[in-house]
Amino acid sequence: MKTHRITRVVGSVFGAMAVTAALALPAHAGAGPAGAGAYGAQERGGGCTEAHRRIIRSAFDDWSRGTGSITDVFHPAIVWRIEGRTVVSKTYHGKQRLLDEVMLPFGARFNLSREPFRPTNIEAIYCEGDTTVVHWHGSGIANNGMRYTNSYVWIMTLRRGKVVSGIAFLESISFNELWRNVPPSTT
Repeated sequence: MKTHRITRVVGSVFGAMAVTAALALPAHAGAGPAGAGAYGAQERGGGCTEAHRRIIRSAFDDWSRGTGSITDVFHPAIVWRIEGRTVVSKTYHGKQRLLDEVMLPFGARFNLSREPFRPTNIEAIYCEGDTTVVHWHGSGIANNGMRYTNSYVWIMTLRRGKVVSGIAFLESISFNELWRNVPPSTT
């Protein structure tokens, strides 16, 4: 088995952030797409169960269509870490805490918009064992009319069909601008 590195560089006015996730993938995984799904994604990996791949793909598809939430696949006892220097960067223990402190306030910054934040492009899904990595982009128009666009890499561990832990990488400057400049709606 050969190790491949997955790297995404996210640039900004003030510098660049490199996010690197090392996964042990079969040597053929880097040679080309093993399959393509919605958004033109490349899905790669050797030991990732097909069930895990379908669970994550379906959750992103539902979220993108506005018919579900990504948190529908989060286990109640999830441990979720947001890396970097965002105003919400830390480790969250439990789905309810993550919802209360991050996901719901984030969504409330878009809930009056005709174009709420949604995934717009999944670059790739990488899998190995119980770990699934999704490199994706999202966009939406906030309640104040500001367009918010960001790129993400989420590294998730699934057990019995639920995400039990995750690490999120994102471009912090645009996130912080949204968080500080757009108050969450209370309606």
